[in-house]
Amino acid sequence: MFGTPEIVREFLKPLPAEIEQRLADIVAALPGLGPNSRVLDVGSGTGCLIPHLQARGVQDILAVDVSAAMVQQLQQLHPAPSSCGNYAGVRTWLGDFMQVPAYMGPANAICMNAVFGNFVDLHEALLKAALMLQPGGHLLISHAMGRAWHTQLHKERPEMVPNELPDKQQLQQLIEDLPFELVQCTDDPELYIAVLQVSIAHVPHGYRFSAAPVVMEGTVVTGYGRGSRQLGVPTANMDPVPLQQQLQQLPRGVYFGWAQLDAPGDWPAADRAVHKMVMNVGQRPTVNTGDEAPTVEVHVLHKYSQEEFYGYTIRVVVAGFVRPEIRFSGLPQLLARIKADIGIAKSQLDEPAAAALRVHSSFKR
Repeated sequence: MFGTPEIVREFLKPLPAEIEQRLADIVAALPGLGPNSRVLDVGSGTGCLIPHLQARGVQDILAVDVSAAMVQQLQQLHPAPSSCGNYAGVRTWLGDFMQVPAYMGPANAICMNAVFGNFVDLHEALLKAALMLQPGGHLLISHAMGRAWHTQLHKERPEMVPNELPDKQQLQQLIEDLPFELVQCTDDPELYIAVLQVSIAHVPHGYRFSAAPVVMEGTVVTGYGRGSRQLGVPTANMDPVPLQQQLQQLPRGVYFGWAQLDAPGDWPAADRAVHKMVMNVGQRPTVNTGDEAPTVEVHVLHKYSQEEFYGYTIRVVVAGFVRPEIRFSGLPQLLARIKADIGIAKSQLDEPAAAALRVHSSFKR
């Protein structure tokens, strides 16, 4: 639909001064933009936001659109600075935002101007944005024509715009289980602006948190039997009851650190060594029904010689915090994020401060 020559010509026409001012106001709502910012412009069209982003000093812009004709026009208006794509400038990505690969981020800001209602699943779009943003990054949802105009378009073309713009209460409900905080919501008849922020409290800079290192020792117990084997990510479940004091320092979410299983003497020596680990503390909302008690699940990055070690003691030293607990739409989405979490854990545990915890005094020699 948006690839027809007629539509492209309409998008290329100069905008009225009033609309340009609204677009400037929309971009002005994003805090902290500057020369070092990386911005994803989702549903960029022919790039109506780009001049306003550049006026804020932004040099690194990834324009995303599903229309090949729109992307072609963008490339003509803003030639790529380099064929390798590693230099600041306006780059383009043809396709659905939901399919943008993780390596294209993380971004300081994501703009969804005149496109949010086009997503079939608003929660999934918000989740994707949260995963593409840096800690403290902002998501801008906006429409320069406002709610009334958008609602009329939704009524006339529901196949193109399946959702209305959410009001403040609806936005709060949408982000209830996501690492977002609502910073601003302007819902006027002729202008809609919502700004969300990935809370720094949820994902601290450098994945550090003030309580680290947190030391825990406990018995491996059975879990609820959902998820880990299906996902191919086996976990050792620690009995949370004796760990209440330590868990008070660990909000629900994903952590990384070091782990040591107190394996029998006839097991290989590697099974008794200290290994990198990823740990989830929480209720696993993607696979659980919602009424289960919180669990402590440790995925040790080591292939043990035995599949089961219930009743054995495991020691962990928690070094950093990756992200809060998030409800995903299904196991494939969860697995993709777990793989990303493991990648973060591996790299962060190679950093000197975290690597030093491998020889923590709580581990047996």
